[in-house]
Amino acid sequence: MRFNLVFFFLQCTSLLIAQNHVTWSFTYDNMNSNIVITGTIDEGWHLYSQKTPANSGPIPVTVNINKKNGLKLIGKCEERLVPYEIFDVNFDSKVYLFEKSFFAHQQIKLKNTNQIIGNVQYMVCNDTQCLPPIEVPFEIIIK
Repeated sequence: MRFNLVFFFLQCTSLLIAQNHVTWSFTYDNMNSNIVITGTIDEGWHLYSQKTPANSGPIPVTVNINKKNGLKLIGKCEERLVPYEIFDVNFDSKVYLFEKSFFAHQQIKLKNTNQIIGNVQYMVCNDTQCLPPIEVPFEIIIK
């Protein structure tokens, strides 16, 4: 029984990893006090901009940063690329999406900390399917 549960868990985990069509990187720009979020999207897939209305159906990219002592968010996370605006018949709504890449900044103020922890949540789709929302955690250590 225990073997079956472990095997099932590993199969589900590998399926989720295999279905992640975005490669993420998270860095800290010390010069501008920004967290830099970069996503490289697999060919044929897209993800949805923060500009996509919440009630339109798809899950837009959301960047969450753990607020802790010594870290203060300045404004909102800003997408630095212009998304495509389309009317998506699958969602019967106007949506904004990114293909190939995603690039955003979150300005912060740091005091007495060298660690930034957070996650990015998003949903990817291609022309025939959408995958369940994915959450990717990140940690940045500032030297």
